[in-house]
Amino acid sequence: MTLQLLLARAGDGQPVLETPLTAESLRGAPLPAPLPKPTHLYNMSAEPDSLREQRWALVVPDTRRGRCLERILSPLCERRAEEQGRKVDVYPAPPGMDMSKAREFVDEKMYPTSRSSREHARYVLLAGTPEDLSMELQEELTGDGSCLVGRLPFEREEDYAAYVAKVVAREQDATRPRKARALLLTAQDRSPQILSGHQFVTAPAARRCSAARSQGFFPASSVVAEELSAGSKGRLMELAGAREPALLFTLSHGVGGPLSGWASAEEQRREQGNMWLGNRTVLTAEEVRQGAFLPGGIWFYFACFGAGTPARSVYQPWMEQLVRSGLMPKRELESIERSRPLEARPFIAALPQAALANPDGPLAVIGHLDHAWICAFHDPRNGQSHVNRLEEALASLVEGYRAGLALQSLSRFAAKADRELRKHYQADAQAEASGQSQAPQVEERAYLWMERHDVTHYTLLGDPAVRLVDRPSR
Repeated sequence: MTLQLLLARAGDGQPVLETPLTAESLRGAPLPAPLPKPTHLYNMSAEPDSLREQRWALVVPDTRRGRCLERILSPLCERRAEEQGRKVDVYPAPPGMDMSKAREFVDEKMYPTSRSSREHARYVLLAGTPEDLSMELQEELTGDGSCLVGRLPFEREEDYAAYVAKVVAREQDATRPRKARALLLTAQDRSPQILSGHQFVTAPAARRCSAARSQGFFPASSVVAEELSAGSKGRLMELAGAREPALLFTLSHGVGGPLSGWASAEEQRREQGNMWLGNRTVLTAEEVRQGAFLPGGIWFYFACFGAGTPARSVYQPWMEQLVRSGLMPKRELESIERSRPLEARPFIAALPQAALANPDGPLAVIGHLDHAWICAFHDPRNGQSHVNRLEEALASLVEGYRAGLALQSLSRFAAKADRELRKHYQADAQAEASGQSQAPQVEERAYLWMERHDVTHYTLLGDPAVRLVDRPSR
């Protein structure tokens, strides 16, 4: 079992982690903190796709800017109120909440026990950057995946207005298509990481989606699977620029810190997480901000920092431990650390922000808010593919289910991995307490540890209630 990272150096595009890590490197990895467990309930017996039964709510920063954002987002709130048959709840939240304050806010303001679970909003849109609404609040709301959370992270108020106008216009368009294309693309730069990613993720996912479509279970108008040759930005823009809505899945390296480090925090925020296409070619925010780029579509962007960069990677303590134990060269850790935020603050990547702000762009982007590893959908212990999980998420989107449900279909696997992983640590503790020896299950534990962290850090940018296409009447 090897662990391969989808992160390329800015400038030359060399893989940041040159040598894949082994399962043995995770032998002493620290036990993760427990996943947040919501103390509130929703209408779990009701149709999960129905806003009338599940509710939709908006969270804005409790600031002057937050009040401005609430006004800008009012047309979207009116649209959701119409769907759910009641006024939308809007919650002003203090900026900068830590986990304790976030938990208190969620429990006391959003989901108090004095209200019936039928009135609790399961779909939640956060409007604001991480400076406006903390990542701890988002993490607390996400919890075990039962709450369907999306974030609009724009810094410019005009981008919120553009996004709202796009979503409302799409949903009110009586001629909106009932089918969408499915595009599964690998940015093939011939690196070992991308070769493995295509072999174990993109190609089998495309085969499963095509087979399901032939049996009537994947209702896309077409399934297109391609390996983009190095530097072939034109082909990507051609496929993404068609007027028919599309579900786009891309696998690539995300751009990380250059060999010399980022010159400024502004440069890092502008370029980190951009899509590396090989041959010194990068898809940038400027190129997806204007013109047709996945109009009315949804983008599943599989790359390091595709959605953004945390203040501190969840993998950082583990990698520091590897250096101390001699299992990772210090220069490789230094190379990875060039992607840490210069201002020690989390930020949302510029690329998905620009795509969402584009009036002719996608309705939602699903991406990684940390490092992304190949083993998310491939079990290296036995060579088995877990792309059935990816297929399930993609299928829910082409079937017209709301975007938040697609992300939830992935999140539940994190909860399962977390439970199994804790059994391993508990067994170790019991064996140590009784003085018994226990044969280490290195590869199984390593896979569970990586799966738990990797799947947990997917995030949805955009309204979790949007649909790729209208669902057919039932």
